[in-house]
Amino acid sequence: MQRELKRLSEEEYDLLVIGGGINGLAAAWDAALRGLKVALVEKGDYGAQTSSATLKIVHGGLRYLQHLDIVRSRESIRERSVMLAIAPHLVQPFPFVVPTYGHLLQGKEFLSIGILLNEMVSFDRNRAIRDPERRIPAGRILSRAECLNLVPRVNADGLTGGVMFYDAQMYNSDRLTLSFALSAAGKGADLANYVEVVRLLHRDKRVTGARVRDIPTGSEFDIRAKMVANMTGPWSDIVLGLLGEEKPARRVVRSKGIQIVTPPLTESCGLAVQSKYTDPDAVVNRGGRNYFVMPWRGRSLIGTTDTVYEGDPDDFRITDGDIREFVAEINDAVPSAGFRREDVTFAFGGLRPITEKNIDAGSKVSRKYEVYDHARDIGFEGLVTVIGVKYTTCRFLAQKVVNLVFRKLNRASPPVVTDRTPLAGGDIERFDDFARELAERPPVPLSEKTLRHLAHNYGTQLFGAVTDRIRVESGLGGLVAGSEEVTRAEVVHAVREESAVHLADVVLRRTDIGTLGHPGRAALEECAAIMARERGWDAVRTALEIEATERCFVFG
Repeated sequence: MQRELKRLSEEEYDLLVIGGGINGLAAAWDAALRGLKVALVEKGDYGAQTSSATLKIVHGGLRYLQHLDIVRSRESIRERSVMLAIAPHLVQPFPFVVPTYGHLLQGKEFLSIGILLNEMVSFDRNRAIRDPERRIPAGRILSRAECLNLVPRVNADGLTGGVMFYDAQMYNSDRLTLSFALSAAGKGADLANYVEVVRLLHRDKRVTGARVRDIPTGSEFDIRAKMVANMTGPWSDIVLGLLGEEKPARRVVRSKGIQIVTPPLTESCGLAVQSKYTDPDAVVNRGGRNYFVMPWRGRSLIGTTDTVYEGDPDDFRITDGDIREFVAEINDAVPSAGFRREDVTFAFGGLRPITEKNIDAGSKVSRKYEVYDHARDIGFEGLVTVIGVKYTTCRFLAQKVVNLVFRKLNRASPPVVTDRTPLAGGDIERFDDFARELAERPPVPLSEKTLRHLAHNYGTQLFGAVTDRIRVESGLGGLVAGSEEVTRAEVVHAVREESAVHLADVVLRRTDIGTLGHPGRAALEECAAIMARERGWDAVRTALEIEATERCFVFG
């Protein structure tokens, strides 16, 4: 997958997707699988904005039961199962504990009803999952002793026990997002990151494509398309403004959410703890909405905050004050944590859309995706805007968008197959057997830990992506400075085959180098040196790339 800008400028496409987050990439994959000629452009890196802000959970919709929204709960359960099936290397079941207190809405009796209802609603949750290790177990009730054994740092005052339920965790959310891009490209879609739309082209109230700018070179060219899907999320109103109209069709109100990486609070399971914010939409309101504490590479990943964001979405950043405030909230929820600001090794986040009625409420993020056919609201044919709100349901939302595109093109749609087509690297019958065989018969002389890491991140594609390069090119089997898992071959592969343009693309999204925070100056310098050889950077450009990546780990 490379940036084929010449082809983008020469072809006419059935569909141009603007936005390379998870929803746009899923739509490009679905459309390409169904035979459409597809282009996608993203003004930054793939998944670098809202999609990178995920807490790395594939939710089964348990929260929707609190709203008595059975339809959306069933939708989430189905899509969680699909993710487990099509990306078995990157998604796995994971247990969560919800502590119980007293005998009212936070008590064991009430939550037991919730677990029972969830079991009823998700009765067929494992029907399409062939790998037994990827099936979602039933929830269960925990005694006080069991709860304290699983999550010993939980507040023990008044604790009566807990309930355990299962969702799914992404091994590497950025690689999962990239898998959709690789899968779309593998089916013929033309994708380009660092290409910005500067104007929507239209004639006689019909959108005919977009004028775009290649950010690295500054050159501009047109992409012609019969349909354009604006899938830029928090930027969607700004993109609509590129029609040249006085006002965009809708105003997007944005929520700022962040996650932090801390010393470990749990080891074998996730923990749901209540914040001070309430959910005004809940039919059954148990009090504060939950923060989730996730074990993550020997540390804890905690999220997600939710505050109204004002200003240009391009100016989004996480401040030191944001982190300090979040640390204080977690210490309130889990007094034994005793975190200090210095304990937070990394923070990441992004912007999400807010429903208008919830702007001043405790639960701000929209729960329902929205698809706008602009022939209906502003009279422009050939243009749709899509607002996705949940990573888990990206495939289903993409299916709806592509169905609409076929209708607008007056073409019969082939059957949808994304629910049973493995993502890039995901054609694995049983992941544990796959990883075990790698360890027993390693294709290259790497440690078992590194091989398992490669199996998770690349699946079956690790052979062409990494191990073949290690065999052919001397020195690529060595680990990046300071890393216990990441090979130099992965950096080379990211540049040659995965459209990595900047050092931060490699450190934060193509590999695990920066997943826990700053990997050390030596790691940045080594990766930059590899990229400099591949990209032809001079010393000045290399230094600038290191400096820019350093800023990703600084919060002012």
